Amino acid sequence: MPHKGELLTHQRHFQYHIQYAVPVEIYKGDVHIDVGVLTAVDEAFVELQGTLYNRSLFTFVSRPGY
Repeated sequence: MPHKGELLTHQRHFQYHIQYAVPVEIYKGDVHIDVGVLTAVDEAFVELQGTLYNRSLFTFVSRPGY
């Protein structure tokens, strides 16, 4: 079970969020970029509602209950 504010770093974190439709916030540095439910993930990219985000350029934060 993810905790609010937990950083997603491992493949299993992303898969859990996809499986249970747990919302994720995306940041680039300290700037909030997007929030929503993940639709796909691989080793390099995360897809959030049709937009791809590079896992090495962005930070992904769990937001259950958002």
